[in-house]
Amino acid sequence: MQTWYDLSKLFRKETVVPETGSFLALVVPAVSFTVSLSMFAVVPTITIDAPTEGGIVVFIHLAVLSAFLLAIAGSVSGNPYGIVGGSREVILATLIEPSIIVSLANLAILGRSLFFGDITKNMEGRYLSVWLAAAMIAYFLCLIAESGRVPFDIPEAESELTGGPLTEFSGKLLAFIRFGQLVRALALFSMARFFIGALIPLRVTPGEFSLASVLLYALSVLLCTVVISLAESLSTRFRLLEAAKFAGYVLVISSATLIVSLFATSAGWIR
Repeated sequence: MQTWYDLSKLFRKETVVPETGSFLALVVPAVSFTVSLSMFAVVPTITIDAPTEGGIVVFIHLAVLSAFLLAIAGSVSGNPYGIVGGSREVILATLIEPSIIVSLANLAILGRSLFFGDITKNMEGRYLSVWLAAAMIAYFLCLIAESGRVPFDIPEAESELTGGPLTEFSGKLLAFIRFGQLVRALALFSMARFFIGALIPLRVTPGEFSLASVLLYALSVLLCTVVISLAESLSTRFRLLEAAKFAGYVLVISSATLIVSLFATSAGWIR
């Protein structure tokens, strides 16, 4: 609960606007939170159908945009540390976002659709397969990189590392950015329900609220939390070069899985 206590405290604190920053310093935090929250408009949570039929394409656009907004936030503050921190975020996003895109493209191929409702119905009760397992591993590796924690960032060194883009933000502005990061992470966690749903024979009726769909969503978020917690507990922080190598390995795994899935689909091995 400490995260929510901190957010509540930030919303009550005074907001200090940097003199060196432009008017965008007031706009970017709200835009960042709005974009992150918009991700839930196209991804289903406790039901099969999403509120809006945007599908994977819109979800990818929003996920990538929200990642780069953090870098923009550092640039508009006018602080050199913010600019350097923003540059670091751009590098990390450039390394990781391609793997996210390829992993979600693989999900679309395995689910034979770009829309989440159809993907759920097509993958429901498929059980474990080589392609599904590889796609799931690649996506969970992407989540570790997207979590903003060890081994990619050190929350205890905010002023030097992950806090770089946020150096000049305080009060409600900082609260909106941090809240947006949490919402974005939860939206990415929500995608895991499609892999879990293919492994568990739960029958969920489209468009209806059911206990099975709630349990499936809760289990997916819990599994993502466990994976990231284990990665944080068992790893030390990566240097930027090590992060690049890790991102390269993940991209190779996700790309290889995508190629194999395309071939298996065309050959009729995946039905």
